[in-house]
Amino acid sequence: MIEHEIRISAATFQRLQQHAVPFVDTTPEAVINRALDALEGTRPSVASRTSAPAPTMERRIDPRALPRLTHTKVLSAEIDGKFIERPNWNHLLDEILLIAAKRFRSFDELRSHCPANLVQGKKETDGFAYLQKIDLSVQRQDSNAACRTIVTLAERLGIALEISFIWRPKMDALYPGERGLIKLTGSQTL
Repeated sequence: MIEHEIRISAATFQRLQQHAVPFVDTTPEAVINRALDALEGTRPSVASRTSAPAPTMERRIDPRALPRLTHTKVLSAEIDGKFIERPNWNHLLDEILLIAAKRFRSFDELRSHCPANLVQGKKETDGFAYLQKIDLSVQRQDSNAACRTIVTLAERLGIALEISFIWRPKMDALYPGERGLIKLTGSQTL
């Protein structure tokens, strides 16, 4: 990893110190990364169609050949035309399961289409989370498995899906600092 040395004024350094969280931000870089995460979270969302496009380029991701999504953060998402508030991979999984449970005729049919581990009823051990609205429990997934499940269900249901995300600036991330876009248009993938 290439490291860069930057110089900042004493006043800027003091501003950084004011935003440092004791015992968490052990270096100025940690404070800068937190600030960048906050900035990236305020970019225009998928739902703001009337705003100008963000100046940064997004990698168009083929939903049928998903890359490694370790160290990614979901920035915005829409499922079946519905904007998802405060999205993350497991929240998106929950949202698509709510739709799928209404469209499939039975729990067994849903389970046959869903790659994630599902249990009918309430189970909150072994990494399961209960979805009360549909009386089933789903085992929590990492970003890779959650995204595969989300895309699989969207394709099988024939619904539109749009997920904008960013790879965090970490060494193990596939494309550190870059943005990605996964998009399905219902019955047909773009």
